[in-house]
Amino acid sequence: MKRTAVLIAAGLFAVAGPRPATAQDLATAVTDARARSPALAAAEADADAADARVAQARAAAGPTARIEGSIGYGRLDPGGYFGLTADDITPSALQFVGEYPLYAGGRIASAIDQAAAGSRAAKLGTDMARQNLTLATVSTYAEVLTARDMVASYTKLAEALDEIVRHAGLRYDVGDTTSSDVAQAQARRAEGQAGLVQAQGRLIAAEARLERLTGKPTETLAPLPPRPEVPGTLGEAVEAALGANAMLAQASAEVEGADAGVRAAKATNRPTVGAFVEGARVRDQFFPDYRADSVTVGVRGRWTFFDSGAGRARVREARAGLTAREARLRQARDEVTQAVIEAWSGLDSAERSLVAARDGDAAAREALRGTRLEVRSGAKPPLAELDAEREAIAATARLAEAQAMVQTAAWRLRLLCGIE
Repeated sequence: MKRTAVLIAAGLFAVAGPRPATAQDLATAVTDARARSPALAAAEADADAADARVAQARAAAGPTARIEGSIGYGRLDPGGYFGLTADDITPSALQFVGEYPLYAGGRIASAIDQAAAGSRAAKLGTDMARQNLTLATVSTYAEVLTARDMVASYTKLAEALDEIVRHAGLRYDVGDTTSSDVAQAQARRAEGQAGLVQAQGRLIAAEARLERLTGKPTETLAPLPPRPEVPGTLGEAVEAALGANAMLAQASAEVEGADAGVRAAKATNRPTVGAFVEGARVRDQFFPDYRADSVTVGVRGRWTFFDSGAGRARVREARAGLTAREARLRQARDEVTQAVIEAWSGLDSAERSLVAARDGDAAAREALRGTRLEVRSGAKPPLAELDAEREAIAATARLAEAQAMVQTAAWRLRLLCGIE
């Protein structure tokens, strides 16, 4: 009975007791980074503001209504005019004005188009901020894993070097080796310790960046997933980028906004026509006990037909801005095409480097195994094992860096092509 109770208690502790933390994977890190990024939050706020400007521009096409009023206290002396004498008055006025634009010469339509283009550009700016954040998170995540592999390898090397130096000292004490062999072993150990310190510094910096990006601890990270899918050919990648790249789409939206700006500048010298209704209630304005109530409905127009050339100058400025935006669009198209070519080439190089790094790592491990056997049998000196250990560590580091390069290069290509 007592044994049963112990087993039940142990089972309950296993269920309710502390559990190991779940490893954070790359997808979760990207999601966390997007949830807390100040740059992304600022870009989203800019997009909201741009949407509000669209609403403001559209509201200009609708009716407006306002009320104005005033009241005061004073004394009015008509000087006997109309037989009126001085008296205390309380002048007051209340006016209602309603207006509806009938024709604005294209001002409202062009303003709406400008605001809509600005809204699209702002939303594309949000996409760009999200993509830049994704790439930064991916590269930092991969850097953390690479640095951890290097720290682990250099730690093993440092332990092996300590043992080699200890054995070299013992052999020197019994006259089985020379002082130069001991000095060489100590030099190798110092070199290994320096590599360990550099790897530790690299790891600390990478973990700090990742924690700043995600706001989460980085104790346990899952391995890198298989590289994401990318377009099958360079031509497909370029075509996808020209159709969906956020920077290119933003430049196109800016051209549309500049074109609307030209139409807006041309509209400034055109007449405007609007319907209005006005109602007024006036008391004590011109003489004591003065009263007047009125209602007016009509049409009001305005046309500035001469402004000393200011309108033409505005049009010229707007056209110059449109020309500049069109040139920047062509430049953006060239830059995106070049960036895709470079990203494609970088991914191809990274994948080739990964294959070579895997072969090199396997060869270095096999060489280390054989060298260890030869050192144990006395066929080679202990320093040969240290050199083989260093080569194995360098191969492991190249493999980790190649894996990180493939992941980062694939994501860079995907984001250039507008694929998230």
